[in-house]
Amino acid sequence: MPVVSEKKRKEVSQSEGEADKTQRARILVVDDESLVRQFLSEQLTEQGHYVDTAESVGAALYRLQNTEYDLILLDIKLRGMSGIKLYQLMEKMSPSLVRKVIFITGDVMGAGTQKFFSEVKASYITKPFSMEQLNKEIERVLGQEL
Repeated sequence: MPVVSEKKRKEVSQSEGEADKTQRARILVVDDESLVRQFLSEQLTEQGHYVDTAESVGAALYRLQNTEYDLILLDIKLRGMSGIKLYQLMEKMSPSLVRKVIFITGDVMGAGTQKFFSEVKASYITKPFSMEQLNKEIERVLGQEL
C-alpha cells in the first residue's frame, strides 16, 4: 500500500465527507418527457443519489405525500398543469418543500415566468444544461438545507 501523509489523508477524508452530503440526497424528478426523466434518473443515480420520478402532477403529489425528498427537479411545463401550479400546491402542503425545488425549463421564459422566479426566488436551470451545471445547482440548493 502506498504511504499517505497525514495531510493528504485529511484532504481525502474531507472531500469524501463533502461528497457524502450530496450523495445521499433523495431526489424527485418531475417531467412529462420520459427521456428527460430517464436520463436524469440514470445520471443522478450513478452519482449516488436516490431518485424517484413522476410524469405528471398527480404522480408527483402522490410521491410528495408519501416520501420525504431532499430535492425536487420540476419541469416548468407539464401536461395538464404547470410546474408553477404544482409549486403553489406544494407551498400549501408544506412551505419547506418549495425551498427544495429546482425548476427545469426548456423554453424561452416569458415575462410571467421571469416575474414568478423573481418573486419567489425560485432556483432554475434552462435546457439544454450540462450535468456539471445541474450538479452545481443541486449542491447550492442542498447546501441551503444543511
